[in-house]
Amino acid sequence: MSIQFKQTDSVWHVLLDGEQVLTIEVPAGCTDSFEPIGDNAFYWHRRTDKPVTAMRLTMKANYIPRYFQVPSVNYNGNGWGSGAQYYGYGDKDQPWTYAWHRVAIPACTYTESDKYAVALFGEEKGGMSCSVYPEGDQIVQELIWPEVEGPKVLFKRLWKDPYQGTMEPTDSFTGIVMLDHAGKPRQKMNDLLDFAWKLNYREVEMCYTPERVKQLDLLYIRSMWHQRANGLTGFLNGVNWDEEMNGWKKYPIAFEIGWCGQNAAQACAMLDLYLETGDEDAKHKAITVLDSWDKYAFLPCGLMYTKLLCPPDHLDSIMNGTIPTNLDTCNLGTGATYFFRAAKLCKQAGIDRPSYEKRAFGLCDFFVKAQQESGEFAKTYFLDGSIDSPHGSVASFVIPPLFDAYELSGDKKYLDCAIKGLEFYLGEFAKGGCTTAGALDSNCIDKESGAPLIRATMRAYEVTKEQKYLDAAVELGYYLATWQWHYSIDFPADSLLGQHKVDSYGSTSVSAAHNALDHYGIYYIPEYLKLAELTGNDIWRQRARAIWYNGIQMISDGTLVVRGRVRPAGSQDESFRHTRWCRTDNRMYTPCEWCTVWQGTFRHVVQQEMDNWDVLR
Repeated sequence: MSIQFKQTDSVWHVLLDGEQVLTIEVPAGCTDSFEPIGDNAFYWHRRTDKPVTAMRLTMKANYIPRYFQVPSVNYNGNGWGSGAQYYGYGDKDQPWTYAWHRVAIPACTYTESDKYAVALFGEEKGGMSCSVYPEGDQIVQELIWPEVEGPKVLFKRLWKDPYQGTMEPTDSFTGIVMLDHAGKPRQKMNDLLDFAWKLNYREVEMCYTPERVKQLDLLYIRSMWHQRANGLTGFLNGVNWDEEMNGWKKYPIAFEIGWCGQNAAQACAMLDLYLETGDEDAKHKAITVLDSWDKYAFLPCGLMYTKLLCPPDHLDSIMNGTIPTNLDTCNLGTGATYFFRAAKLCKQAGIDRPSYEKRAFGLCDFFVKAQQESGEFAKTYFLDGSIDSPHGSVASFVIPPLFDAYELSGDKKYLDCAIKGLEFYLGEFAKGGCTTAGALDSNCIDKESGAPLIRATMRAYEVTKEQKYLDAAVELGYYLATWQWHYSIDFPADSLLGQHKVDSYGSTSVSAAHNALDHYGIYYIPEYLKLAELTGNDIWRQRARAIWYNGIQMISDGTLVVRGRVRPAGSQDESFRHTRWCRTDNRMYTPCEWCTVWQGTFRHVVQQEMDNWDVLR
């Protein structure tokens, strides 16, 4: 493969193996040069005769794409879901422009036709924006200085006016271009992710040992145990600052079995602690929570309430908005997974709770009966087991416990159901290149729905040893990598993220609608480590380690002070506003200051699955 550059007057023609792919028009007063980076990439340098305060590096490819992506922001136009997000190439015939820090690779756009794949992105130091849009029978990809966003800017569930930045005069601009033959759909996107990772890769230094992380996480989980006056017991979601009491307040919403609440996994964490240390209080907290869910949550159809605020037969004092009206498969699958695990831990501890395993099998029996002929499960069900919302990859959360049910019982109906469901969701993923509906507070393309799917796919490989499942897991691993930050954002020095030296490197964005960084990538650290072992590609280990590095930042040891407020030990912000995406308060480059417990629960699960923690050091 060979990239060639030919100049005609003020136009550069970029050829791949003798065929023209890109056209670059050089403005008056500018000189362009190209510096190879390996076989299929190059630096694109532009120098101006005198310093300027605005510049566009614009290249045009001779095709209309079959696929395009702005990593973590726009997946081929975001054609799935609803709500405020970046749809298509632009708004009212005006192309979207995206700030460099909004995108998982700095200011990156990727396009591919049946013949060619082209990526353009900026250097880690940032300062630019990007855009991609069709123009006649060509596709245009641009880097834009100074930073701009428009024609309107995505905030959380609302739009804001366009942003126009400024810059000091400069005479030097650089972009990075990757150019290759396209091959299979989205295959070169995988190559781009590897290339961008290697380009900005660095060794990371952990701020805590894994032993200290575990200690702080268990402390915080334990502190969230709560028993209501009506006797219902669970773990609260976290704490936020209460201005009236001038202190941290435990969030008084319903207990939740999975997703943000993670009650079942937290009870298992307390059982782990009991088995390791004999801590009777940890055992008490675990069993009282599990018993509450066992007693109150399960329904005649085999499903369970995913949230509990009071015993379901005493709802008179509860306002309607807090009573669950549908049951989501993220919570249902998580509930089944950790009721199986709780049953196993109770047996090890000599605690008589056969109902826990029965409840998990009951959920799996429902999934077997409710599965569509296509293999699909519903996204959400009504309380009687009928379908509420039928579609969304998030339903793959029910597949891992089906593998558990098969391994525990030997009953092939569970394996058949798991494989049939997996084949459906992998088929969906192969067609669209994305997963959907996992972030329950939005309805769009996202990262969270890819997490259970890669776990289910690895389980299928472990059970069947079929290569196609390992291959599919690799593809899912790359998809999840499109949400991972490949660089460090230089946050403003006077911002909270700048003051606390928060590093974006290794973090993961939430969804196409929610352009914020959170710690959900911790969930699939075990899968990344398995991919490293099975494929021999060390980048998976590097990515896993970077996720952990990022995911333990700003865990309070009891002395962390943010905005004059001492954080409780073990607490950590759920997410970070790393870009121009926030609420109506317009607070940017800040932690969210909602200190949830789910991320510490995920960290505990990861550590419990690992025999050796060296990669976390």
